[in-house]
Amino acid sequence: MSVAQEEVEKMRHSLSHVLAAAVQKMQELYPTTTFGVGPAIDKGFYYDIDFGDTKVADADLLKIEEEMRKIVAQKCELREREVSKEEALKWARENGQKYKVELIEEMPADEKITFYDMVVPETGEVIFTDLCKGPHVENLGEVGAWKLERIAGAYWRGDEKREMLTRIYGVAFATEGELEDYLKRQEEAKKRDHRKLGKELDLFCFSELVGSGLPMFTPRGTILRNMLADFANGYREKCGYRKVCIPHIANVDLYKTSGHYQKFPELLQFVSQESGDNLAVKPVSCPHHTQIFASAPRSYKELPVKYLETTMVYRDERKGELGGLSRVRAITQDDSHVFCTEDQVEMVFGELIESAKDLYRRVGMKLTLRLSFRDDKDAYIGDPEMWEKAQAAIERMAKKFEMEYFVGIGEAAMYGPKMDFMAVDALGREWQLATVQLDYAMPARFGLEYTDKDGTKKTPIMVHCALLGAIERFMSIFIEHTAGWFPLWCAPEMVRVLTVNDKVGEYVKEVEETLRGVVLEEPLKGNQLRYEVDWSDDSLGKKIKRATEMKIPVVLIVGPKDAETEQVSVRTRESEEKVKLAELAGWLKEQGEGCFATK
Repeated sequence: MSVAQEEVEKMRHSLSHVLAAAVQKMQELYPTTTFGVGPAIDKGFYYDIDFGDTKVADADLLKIEEEMRKIVAQKCELREREVSKEEALKWARENGQKYKVELIEEMPADEKITFYDMVVPETGEVIFTDLCKGPHVENLGEVGAWKLERIAGAYWRGDEKREMLTRIYGVAFATEGELEDYLKRQEEAKKRDHRKLGKELDLFCFSELVGSGLPMFTPRGTILRNMLADFANGYREKCGYRKVCIPHIANVDLYKTSGHYQKFPELLQFVSQESGDNLAVKPVSCPHHTQIFASAPRSYKELPVKYLETTMVYRDERKGELGGLSRVRAITQDDSHVFCTEDQVEMVFGELIESAKDLYRRVGMKLTLRLSFRDDKDAYIGDPEMWEKAQAAIERMAKKFEMEYFVGIGEAAMYGPKMDFMAVDALGREWQLATVQLDYAMPARFGLEYTDKDGTKKTPIMVHCALLGAIERFMSIFIEHTAGWFPLWCAPEMVRVLTVNDKVGEYVKEVEETLRGVVLEEPLKGNQLRYEVDWSDDSLGKKIKRATEMKIPVVLIVGPKDAETEQVSVRTRESEEKVKLAELAGWLKEQGEGCFATK
């Protein structure tokens, strides 16, 4: 962390204390307040507060913010004070701060305990005291530019069996300019919200009867979904991956062997009433793919064996964590698995890295790389020596392919380290999407083997990869990245023809004949043009408005003059022009080939 970042962290941390101090001062509105924790976070800060029976809503934020600004205007100092554990507990109990009591009781006897007093310099009055390790700004005149943002619920210590607290979020930056830029981006993000656009563009829907977190895709949404999946799969098909197909359930023994059952037993089990078999709905597809590999004897001459499948897996999530397509219970993965020798790992990774780089370039997202390694927790399968070897191999490949990267400790999959590709969208937000994972553990657990050159049996290495990741999640990001103005090649409706009046019917048939013959070849081969004709009696203005609201990439306006001159009036998001009917097919192909990145 740079010095500048450290100073911003201090500002944000200090503001969390100002937030708590303001709430405490407003006793007439909030007579019962018990404080949880209030850390600095990315872009700002929050404080978890138990308001008792008092309901707090977003409308309260302006009042709390006004009180906070009064405190900041006094340029209070935050003074550190070390206390004993007994003194700390006495303070917490006398002030009715049960959450602080819990935190203090769990502290080791020899741990340094500090309070920070918020002191008015002119009078020496202490207006707020909090248990905290710091650090903070020297005085509140240095807290930069900030604003309270929103209210949410949060279980104490993240435990859904504990008390639900009110979490008040704020944002804070070093300068007013940075705060203004952030707020503008947030407003733009609201307009681009994929849940809003998904409904407006008729892409997907949910039903309480079907269940939370189980999206259903409309005809238009299914086109977009399939186009993106085919686009991602095309990269691997060029590299020799072959499609396979597996069932959606399996015997629980499969997941006991893979290690998933030991980690997530509560998610993996139901008993068939007909057969009595102990079954599970699949949360991952890799164990199934190991069994396809194991279904026949394998020689080193066959390796690498590359499987590809776009398939749905199922994972339960808390209802409060579900949101649009961002987090769902039915997850479609563009999944692929490679079984290879040690000497082939670099080649396999190289193909996938180059594929990811090109895919995200074409959709207009910049990529960085996170190497996701294990921590010291007992949450992984395989011996530590194997992990060190795999992690060293992944870092070596990141350097070889000249990818900027950082290491995320504790972010690994349970069976091996990962390369996670971090994509930056049009609003500057970073998302973890594509992933390539190296796995020494699962092939050994399943006893997979191949016959080597010398006739000995060897265990293959397994490489897992998804270029989009969860397709639902990728779609949520892609919808917001493009603001719903999809590139021509994957737009559910590429072209809409608008008639000026009913006198142009015969000429529109000629236009349709031209459109039916247009096939885009980039980035997908054989991509037939998708178009509709608006034959309604509505005015041209209404038709244009409808097409714009549906974010149709190309609109062709056909009137009597266009019929006479054998041309069409073309409207896109960027321009308007006249195009001869004889040249329309070529014009559309050019648009398709050039329209990868977003505008």
